Amino acid sequence: MKKNLPMIIRVLISALFLLSAFAKLYPTPMFGITKVFEQGQLIPMGFPDDLVPYLSRFILAIEFFLAFAILQKNYLKKLVIPTSIGLLVMFSLHLTYSIFLGDTENCGCFGDLIPMSPLQALIKNLITIAALGYLFKKTADDKENNCSKLSIQVLSILLVMFAFLPVSSQSKSEGNSFVSYVEDESFKSSEEYKILCYFDAGCEHCQHAARSIDSLSNLADNFPPVHIVFSDTEQDNIPNFFEYVGKEYPYQIMPFANYDTDEIDSYMEITFPDYDNPVVILYKGAKQIRLFDGTGYNEYSAEQLQLLLEQ
Repeated sequence: MKKNLPMIIRVLISALFLLSAFAKLYPTPMFGITKVFEQGQLIPMGFPDDLVPYLSRFILAIEFFLAFAILQKNYLKKLVIPTSIGLLVMFSLHLTYSIFLGDTENCGCFGDLIPMSPLQALIKNLITIAALGYLFKKTADDKENNCSKLSIQVLSILLVMFAFLPVSSQSKSEGNSFVSYVEDESFKSSEEYKILCYFDAGCEHCQHAARSIDSLSNLADNFPPVHIVFSDTEQDNIPNFFEYVGKEYPYQIMPFANYDTDEIDSYMEITFPDYDNPVVILYKGAKQIRLFDGTGYNEYSAEQLQLLLEQ
């Protein structure tokens, strides 16, 4: 058993890297890598938005490469194991910072396939780093390394990754397109101020945004009508959503994804890949006044919305 332990560790770590890479492509490759990995992990780490699409595909390619390379002897001790440790250390530092900030949401290490809190992911990384350290100690020094073979493997995986997951060059669509999917004709045709929201019922950020909008509505006599579009992924949470908000607003439910048609008729196709939950849009008639989305620089602000309504 002791003699075979290094090989067992190599197989387990290979499986871990494969699972991590495939999980980031769940439930669909473009959604997983963009919504969960890029917006859930890389952007919060401080990487520039225009660099993130390339970095995400590079990291994913490295994970696939390490999964295969760790089963080989080529540059195993000199490059493969240290690279594996370095990648895990980088994400562990970010996880430590997230824990320090009190974050308990899914860290995105295994995408949406296996939700893990930052603490759970950090423990997983530390165990893996310890296993890699043991493997490094027990691995003999590299004797016959083939640089060309290694380079071809890396470049081939990178080429496949960027071909399979092309970086989108499309610009954000006009916010007016959002209101065209509203089923309430009176809301859609209203020429006054109105607020349209795209939420997931189980999303904490969406819940907080809705509660904030409700609080604002209690401060004004003529607050604009609010309409919410929910995805069906967590529609069972809608009653709890409105219980938290304090009031039930008109809403509709859209299928999260529809793979049987080329028409745009699902929540993901409308919001993805350019917008992230929560999406809050202020209209005056058909004109978009302000669109808030995500939890970054463009996130919903009650103060900004109130100022716009007072103009």
